[in-house]
Amino acid sequence: MNPIIEPNELELFRDWVAQHLGLQFDHDRLDQLRNALEGQLFHTKFPNISTYLNHLESSETHQEELANLIKKLTVTETYFLRHPDQFRAFIEVALSERMQLQSKHRRLRFLSAGCATGEEAYTQAMLMVEKLPDFHSWDIRVLGIDINKKALKKAEEAKYTTWSMRGMSDEMMRRHFQIVGKEFVLDESIRRVVSFEKRNLASPTDEAFWQEEFDVIFCRNVLMYFTPEATRKVIARLTQALVPGGFLFLGPAETLRGLSTEYHLRHTHDTFYYQRRRSEETPIIQPLLEWEPSPTKEVSQPVDTGWMDTISQAAERIDQLSQLPTSDKSTAGIGQERPLPIASRSNLPLARELVFQNRFDEAYSMLQLISAEERQSRDVQLLSAVILTNRGQVDEAEQHCKQVLAGDELNAEAHYLLALCREHVGDWTTALEETKTAIYLSPQFAMPYLHQGLLFKRSGDMDAAREAFRKAASLLPLEDVSRILLFGGGFTREALLQLCQAEIRQKGENP
Repeated sequence: MNPIIEPNELELFRDWVAQHLGLQFDHDRLDQLRNALEGQLFHTKFPNISTYLNHLESSETHQEELANLIKKLTVTETYFLRHPDQFRAFIEVALSERMQLQSKHRRLRFLSAGCATGEEAYTQAMLMVEKLPDFHSWDIRVLGIDINKKALKKAEEAKYTTWSMRGMSDEMMRRHFQIVGKEFVLDESIRRVVSFEKRNLASPTDEAFWQEEFDVIFCRNVLMYFTPEATRKVIARLTQALVPGGFLFLGPAETLRGLSTEYHLRHTHDTFYYQRRRSEETPIIQPLLEWEPSPTKEVSQPVDTGWMDTISQAAERIDQLSQLPTSDKSTAGIGQERPLPIASRSNLPLARELVFQNRFDEAYSMLQLISAEERQSRDVQLLSAVILTNRGQVDEAEQHCKQVLAGDELNAEAHYLLALCREHVGDWTTALEETKTAIYLSPQFAMPYLHQGLLFKRSGDMDAAREAFRKAASLLPLEDVSRILLFGGGFTREALLQLCQAEIRQKGENP
């Protein structure tokens, strides 16, 4: 019978795992954490969790027990050619560019961080062998690292089941594997290019390793398991080990937003990835000014035709809103102005409050009173772009967006505002790309989905439009009040939600 784990004991164990392994277990994953702890206490016969944790920390002689625990806490499921769009970008962009830069020395180094059982690292090697006619004239090495010792042992054996092969074509399997019984054994010509090492991405004891220089680093579907503090440290280590101009591939749901400004965001082959800035490109980042969302409750805001035209009229949304019942039109923006905050507050919060009330001329005048130095900060630049967009001065607004992105390419709000500006001048292709970028960088940001739905509708892709509206409708109830007031185009949460639901109903679906 497994021991009973009390809530306070589970919390103690979660804190230990976060501190020593850098792994984060939120509420949805506590059952996995509890099951792992119960199993280890049962097998090791320790009387309580404190004794067990002391055992894990005591000496190197107990590393096998730590390895068993790590195996239960980490996910090793992967397969060859997982996320193929990223591998196409790897071969056709990252590898091509690095080969040109290293054509004299003909030496390339690649890292698969969190490599699990090796499929990702071997995929890199296989693709390079297939795509490079002169592969063997280069000094090319792929290194896979992972904290899971047993997974690494399987990676070194290079024997896989059909489950690991499910993303690979039959022809590619025949070229690189031999079938032995029920297993696929990787060819030695690929195996000799790849090596594996046990390393903990979150451990400070491996600092010497991060002095290495890699041309491309894959660290996919790994960051999502780390605590925020551990994630920042991991990104700093990866950046240190990546050569200037080198490429970083994260998982499709992972971004560097809020973690680093040392990268260019790249978007090709329908996937996002990163390229480290060269030393001469490293931006001087102005500090973000202090801003806390307004504590006042959300109230109806007056409709402003400037931004309404930008996000709605081009897609004929004014007609849609005019069809709302009279009782619902108040939610589209008719209401009392909110009183200004007390005069002792700084000009930036005052300007922001004026924007919340759609008093854009006054807000812009307020920003002009801010010092020249403060006006270069990202907060002021972004608010200026909001104001200018609402005033219909999209050229000036776009310049402010680009100034923000010059220092912070991962600013989702700036990408969204830039999408509005590009749509206003008829550049719908770029507008759609900018909404995709905003969504990638901030998946919980509702407005880019709504705007994307309007763009898809204009292009005639009604299925894509419906999906975008459905996603926006699911996110709007959770969206921050201040972000709706800034980026909602004068609409309240309820009006935006009604807009999405009306679009979904046009397809005969229940929103």
